[in-house]
Amino acid sequence: MKTVLRFAGKACVAFWQMINFGRRLVANLLFIAFMSIIFCFFFSLRGEISPPRPAALILEPRGWISDRPPPGDSLQAWLRQEFAELQETPLQEIIDVIAGAAADPGIPLLVFKPEHIRRINLSQIEAINRALKDFQARNKKVIAVADHFTQKHYLLACQADEIILNPIGGVELEGFSNFRLYAGSALEKLKIDFHLFRAGACKSAFEPFIRDSISPEDLEASRFWLEDLWQIALELIQTGRPQISVGAVLDYLENYDRHLLLQEGHAARAALAAGLVDRLLTGPEQQRYLAAIMGNDKGKGDFNHIAGEDYSRSCQKSFTRPRTSEKIAIISAQGTIMPGHQPSHLLGAGNLTRLLRQAREDAGIKAIVLRLDSGGGSLTASEIIRAELLNLKESGKTIVVSMAGLAASGAYWIAADADEIWAEASTLTGSIGVFGAWPGFDRSLDALGLHSDGFGTTATAGQLDPTRPLPPARARALQLSVNQGYQRFLEIVAGGRHLNPQEVMRAAEGRVFSGRQAKALGLVDHLGSLADAVSAAAARVGLKPADAFYLQAEEKGLSFYKNILQQAGTVLRFSRLPTHWLRFFLPASPVFSNLPGYADPRNLYADSLLETKE
Repeated sequence: MKTVLRFAGKACVAFWQMINFGRRLVANLLFIAFMSIIFCFFFSLRGEISPPRPAALILEPRGWISDRPPPGDSLQAWLRQEFAELQETPLQEIIDVIAGAAADPGIPLLVFKPEHIRRINLSQIEAINRALKDFQARNKKVIAVADHFTQKHYLLACQADEIILNPIGGVELEGFSNFRLYAGSALEKLKIDFHLFRAGACKSAFEPFIRDSISPEDLEASRFWLEDLWQIALELIQTGRPQISVGAVLDYLENYDRHLLLQEGHAARAALAAGLVDRLLTGPEQQRYLAAIMGNDKGKGDFNHIAGEDYSRSCQKSFTRPRTSEKIAIISAQGTIMPGHQPSHLLGAGNLTRLLRQAREDAGIKAIVLRLDSGGGSLTASEIIRAELLNLKESGKTIVVSMAGLAASGAYWIAADADEIWAEASTLTGSIGVFGAWPGFDRSLDALGLHSDGFGTTATAGQLDPTRPLPPARARALQLSVNQGYQRFLEIVAGGRHLNPQEVMRAAEGRVFSGRQAKALGLVDHLGSLADAVSAAAARVGLKPADAFYLQAEEKGLSFYKNILQQAGTVLRFSRLPTHWLRFFLPASPVFSNLPGYADPRNLYADSLLETKE
């Protein structure tokens, strides 16, 4: 017996020592990882850069181009650039760097390398092209360089005075599309019932779950805005490369195989022959060519240049906190609209209303410019935000909305009551409609021999259990709620935009519009950039655009890094899954209740679910 007890005691001690060792190992590894990040950050810091003058500015944005304000400190900026899944470059930072270089007599040339941009929308391309035009207006030159130009990269490059392509690459142009996978028959074979409740004939967000093909209404509505966006893209190419006709561009993309055949399959030569690029140069040849223009940097064996990220440290930053007592607050609202407080990549009603209250209570803030970049989301959250905006407006403060690439559905619900609405020509907006969705798995489970049964204290208890059939009375109640939400949406638009019922209906039914289409319908007041919206707000309250600043939530201590981890987790788990398929199962389980866009307490959504492929 003693031997057994002695053995058991030794086993427990050994087990405890193993657990303790594992605990110390994990703690030490986390400490080493943290210290490595800190070391890499400080090692990457460089002092004041003193490039030779004159020097070329190399502008090489990376990752996702965002409409969020630039990060508040160097460590945050460094983390966002170093982690590939989180890598982003604020649009305002790019514009500030180009504007700074335009005013700098020591920067006669800008070398633009766009190919590391992974995600950018057409309105952001328009904004960058305008900044490049302002740079060129100072009698300065822009050269765009890439190993290969995708369509989005070429739309950025076409404004350059000269486009250089590596002989190994090519130029991809294909147009815009909005194709989706339709699963009506597949869900029927799986015996999954998808209950869709909607108001708006063109509110097609969940059509792929009840149909096998696009509906005629959605086809016509999609053609309307996609063709206008494509026309804007062709105008960008025509403006930047006037020597190429629109017909020649269309011939290149529609008969690409023939162009390749004429050049024996050589894509770069086909682009050169079509006039899309000016030179074919390898990497070393590009360096020699730029050195012939700018001279050699003898210390580095390279042409005289300064990197954009280094140059940005010395640039004047737009919309930093002004010294004046009276000011204009710019509030950035980006992402799917959800109730409560959310990570920074989502538009949480709690986060935004807190900033709006802060602006209302600050006597020095005379106007607010709300920068919207969202396709919508929770109807309840949208109304909570709108109510706070109305409260701010009633306090006597001016509200101007600036729409980024996307401000549709729930985002338009929020924007409608603003004093002024600005949008880019290519902004996607509208989508005035409401829907609710609920999956039913009862037939599918029945086929597997699984059955839901039990007791409820009332006839309505458990009616929204997806493992049971949805009763007709509850379905009627859901449709009535959707109809009421849609009617409320129409009233908000009519009142906020001063439109009569007929004018509202022309813009309703869930239709999506480009910014310039929306302006013609009265949904927006002006076409222009964030800077234009700020100028308009300043003029309304008798201030200057320089009196504007970004009003942001303070991310102190570990909150920023918690945000980073939450965002990384979302990206890593879901970025490879098709959005519509991911969202389909969300109402079925509380496990998914914190995922983007599907946390409305009434299961009512004003969401466009737009995914345009460029």
